[in-house]
Amino acid sequence: MILISRAKFVVAMVTFGCGLLTASPVLSQAYPARPIMLVVPFAAGGGNDIVARVIAEKIGRTLGQQVVVENRPGAAGTIGTLQVAKSAPDGYVLGLGSNATLAIAPAYYPNAGYNPLTSFSPVGLIATSALVLMVNRSAPAHSVQELIAYAKREPGRLTYGSGGNGSPAHLMERYLPSAPQ
Repeated sequence: MILISRAKFVVAMVTFGCGLLTASPVLSQAYPARPIMLVVPFAAGGGNDIVARVIAEKIGRTLGQQVVVENRPGAAGTIGTLQVAKSAPDGYVLGLGSNATLAIAPAYYPNAGYNPLTSFSPVGLIATSALVLMVNRSAPAHSVQELIAYAKREPGRLTYGSGGNGSPAHLMERYLPSAPQ
């Protein structure tokens, strides 16, 4: 049996108590204790950016903490998405995912640097969108079938716009006959 003097016991207990008092504010910090970053892996001004800014404002108001939107475009969204994958898993870096970053890019870029199934924890669906195929009102096509027929009759005459390599529109163009390759 170990015997210590009453004075040493009191000093030990006071020291232990002081340690608990100084550590408890750190342990009880409520989330979030600092600003949160929401990474948008696409350029500013597009649909994803607009949705992110609306959501960031609402999250910030709800949590009482600033949510900063950071646009990190490039490589079909893999640059920003990789930043989220490599961040500390502490809830202070959120990412805006999409079919382009979580399905297409990892298939298109074998070394994307992240695995969409294991690198992230899904939080929730915030928006949905559709791909739209449209032509000028005066174009000689008013349906997809008419557009395909026109493209076959006039090879090389049609042009299209997309978000770049690996984007849904880029991959869809492979299904349009006589589309620029």
